[in-house]
Amino acid sequence: MPRTKFSATDLSQLHRHLDSWRQSEPQRARLPEAVWAAATTLATIHGVSCVARTLGLGYTKLKRRATQALGSPAPTTPPPTFMELQLDDSLGGTCRPCRVELSDPAGGKMTVHLPVDCPAVLGLAQAFWRRAL
Repeated sequence: MPRTKFSATDLSQLHRHLDSWRQSEPQRARLPEAVWAAATTLATIHGVSCVARTLGLGYTKLKRRATQALGSPAPTTPPPTFMELQLDDSLGGTCRPCRVELSDPAGGKMTVHLPVDCPAVLGLAQAFWRRAL
């Protein structure tokens, strides 16, 4: 395949070029870096699954390249904004209710209202600060 500058937004153009390249090359030939670069750019625009399926490329390899191109880790599920703790009823009535406010250097904040003052607060605070590191 000759060195061709692919449109960063034209998936069908890259698909046509890739099909003609596949017909002219041996079955196990490595794809040119220009094709991978164009596919990576298209994956950041149209999505990895769509581009991989359309071009017949390996999803995992394309996703890894797209993630590296964006310079950030793959999106994960966002952390919960609300978490309810179930406390043991045996602790009720022996301690006073308490409110704990936590913040970290990154600006994360958490306020916890507990019906009892219990040792679980220490573990909760440690888990909060550990995730910020």
